[in-house]
Amino acid sequence: MSRLTKEQKYTIRVMIEQNYSQKIISETIGKSKSLISRELKRNCDNRRGKYTNDLAKRKYESRMKKKA
Repeated sequence: MSRLTKEQKYTIRVMIEQNYSQKIISETIGKSKSLISRELKRNCDNRRGKYTNDLAKRKYESRMKKKA
């Protein structure tokens, strides 16, 4: 399974804020468009719909705790 680095998540956040498309983001960080789509769907703030790399990390860690 492909994972995103801290730097890639930061890049996603910055590019989303600048209204880049998921296709351009995927080409920039070298990951598939579907991975970007899943990342945004899983890790956006449910109330505001915003993506932040810090929130993404916390949600990931929470999911991993539930699996263990």
